[in-house]
Amino acid sequence: MTHVKRLPAMISLQHVTFQFANGETLLADLNLSIDHTSTGIVGRNGRGKSVLAQLIAGVLVPSSGSISRSASAVYVPQRVVVNPGMSVADLSGTANVLAALERMAAGAAHIDDFDLIDNRWDLAERLRGALDEAGLASLAADSSAEQLSGGQLARVVLIGALLASPQVLVLDEPTNHLDSDGRAWLMRALGQWRGGLVVVSHDRPLLDSLGRIVEVSPLGLLVYGGNYETYRRQRDAEQQAAVAALEQARLERSRERRRLRKDHDTLQRNAARAHQHAQTANVDRFTQARWKRTASEVVSSVRSEQYARKQQLDTQVRQAHERVEEQSPTLIALPASTVPKGRLVLRLVDACLPWLHTPALTLSLTGPVRVIVQGPNGCGKSTLLKVLAGDSHPVRGECCVPVPTAYIDQQLAFLEDRRSVIEHLNLLETPLAEGELRTRLALLQLNAVRVTQPVAQLSGGERLKAAMAIALWREIPAQLLLLDEPTNHLDLESVLAFEHALQGFAGALVVVSHDEAFVRAIGPTHRLQWTSTGWCLEAV
Repeated sequence: MTHVKRLPAMISLQHVTFQFANGETLLADLNLSIDHTSTGIVGRNGRGKSVLAQLIAGVLVPSSGSISRSASAVYVPQRVVVNPGMSVADLSGTANVLAALERMAAGAAHIDDFDLIDNRWDLAERLRGALDEAGLASLAADSSAEQLSGGQLARVVLIGALLASPQVLVLDEPTNHLDSDGRAWLMRALGQWRGGLVVVSHDRPLLDSLGRIVEVSPLGLLVYGGNYETYRRQRDAEQQAAVAALEQARLERSRERRRLRKDHDTLQRNAARAHQHAQTANVDRFTQARWKRTASEVVSSVRSEQYARKQQLDTQVRQAHERVEEQSPTLIALPASTVPKGRLVLRLVDACLPWLHTPALTLSLTGPVRVIVQGPNGCGKSTLLKVLAGDSHPVRGECCVPVPTAYIDQQLAFLEDRRSVIEHLNLLETPLAEGELRTRLALLQLNAVRVTQPVAQLSGGERLKAAMAIALWREIPAQLLLLDEPTNHLDLESVLAFEHALQGFAGALVVVSHDEAFVRAIGPTHRLQWTSTGWCLEAV
């Protein structure tokens, strides 16, 4: 880890601990200062990244410790909740001020409207300009929020946070639902931001634009100066050193154990001879007893020293092991997931997607193809996957998918929250014996407790692993995976593991994703791109 130049702290966490209501500790004794250095927060799912962000923003209160603030903060969560009747103004948090401005213009102002407006007399114009800049020119302040796509909702909420002009902006996975244009807009907006910035993210290009990385780890918060690329290099070097230290600790323990066993055997022989000598020596009984007692005391003392040394060696190995990051799991598909070369995977003939006024789509794909689907929010990417999965039907034309499929949407809707992973697989008559099934799930870091819990209790990353296991380990495993923004709820290490798993998948893929690093990693054969004239399929 590098040392970073200290700037005046805007928000400072001192010995902060956070516990859930049931007493479970998620974060313990954290110390962190937030200044004007843009900061990315990374770490494995379930380690408390979002909770840390909410503590920084003041949304949550620590169970112990203190947080001092000299700056205002706004928090933008991962998931946007839209209540019935909400407008764009409501969603962006500008509704009250805009209403006050309208009352002012109509000469019907309330007594507290001046305080409400403060210095935001141009808010209506700024909101209009921000919507246009974000590619949302078709929206107005009174547009219904209930009709917006996930990407449009995300942009409106981000616009509201920017217009609030806090001194510290805290964003939790802000690119999750953004298309390529939305991500480009966000990068421009953050590039122009002059306040403090804290971002929880697994988006590598976004993390590469930041000034430092904070990792939430079992050892606490690890702070790295520089962007994600710099962090990755330092982290990899630390892991190599940690693995080497663990191997050295294990080797030393093995050598010492052999020496201690040898010393123990020698001690036992010498003690036995001492007892024999005391028994046969021509001395009185009192001296014999004293010699035997002395021999026993020496044996007991040496045994205690040896036990303490073994404990010390075990502690050294355990401490070294704690610094080695657990390896990312690999998902192993069943042989029946393979798609032979030349086999028809999907065919669309003049297919018009439901609910969308878009040109008809015609295409035919065979073999283990890998298709990346991209386009602006609202163009029908998710709808296309639903049609291919059979969950929806084209309003006109033909859709044929003759291979077993698994549709894994952004909400993982096919998972029943009340059922466990094991229950899901048993209902789908998995051919795997329960012992092998549990072993495979354990390799995915889903232990014996997690696989029997309702999936509602799993983290986002754990739910995706469960969904993939169900898709590939059921009686008729999927030969075509339909994945809708699959990396949205994964931590960075799980994204890398997921990339590796898909690289070894012998079936076909149709993936909606705007994560270009992920797209490059899985090696697409085709790209299906929405254009102003309709869908365009190109070989990669």
